[in-house]
Amino acid sequence: MLMVSRITPRQVVSRMSKGERVTFVDARAEAARKAAGLRLTGAVPVRLPSIVHDAAQVPAHCLVVVYGDSEGDLDVPRVADGLRALGFGEVRVLAGGFSAWLELRYPVQDAAIAA
Repeated sequence: MLMVSRITPRQVVSRMSKGERVTFVDARAEAARKAAGLRLTGAVPVRLPSIVHDAAQVPAHCLVVVYGDSEGDLDVPRVADGLRALGFGEVRVLAGGFSAWLELRYPVQDAAIAA
């Protein structure tokens, strides 16, 4: 497995506050996504079995931040590697995952809202 660079929630918010475009990729299992009922604002769901199809919904030419439930979500680095292999330039894994983002009370949205 390739080593994917990590980025902390604070680093993401800092870059966004400077006007950088950031796209979130939700690599959580569908059951986890539904159970949480929330996602990072504008997050695009991408799963390994359908990564080529799902990646078509991810904007190019911006920072792509892939997240799972927590640090131990094994699909997250695989999805990040897959996106990089598909030609996305800057792909990072969100350190601490969705739970770390929530702990800092950063914005989320209802998972039912379409991206």
